[in-house]
Amino acid sequence: MKEQKKEPGLGRIALVLASAGSLLAAYIVIGFFVARWLRKLMDGPPVWLALGTIAGMVLGVVNVAMLIKKYLGEQNG
Repeated sequence: MKEQKKEPGLGRIALVLASAGSLLAAYIVIGFFVARWLRKLMDGPPVWLALGTIAGMVLGVVNVAMLIKKYLGEQNG
């Protein structure tokens, strides 16, 4: 009986990494809408929209970097 591989296949890695752009876009959009909601809730200045969008972008980049490190780090063996 063959031992099963615990490593994900090349196809699965390709799909996960291809979805990184969508993940980054989702973080940016969520950051914008959260900032807009907080701005309306607290009567904040318009700069909050920019800060929320940038915060979403930073969180998205960190998440994508961790995702890539996780899947590409497994190939180094």
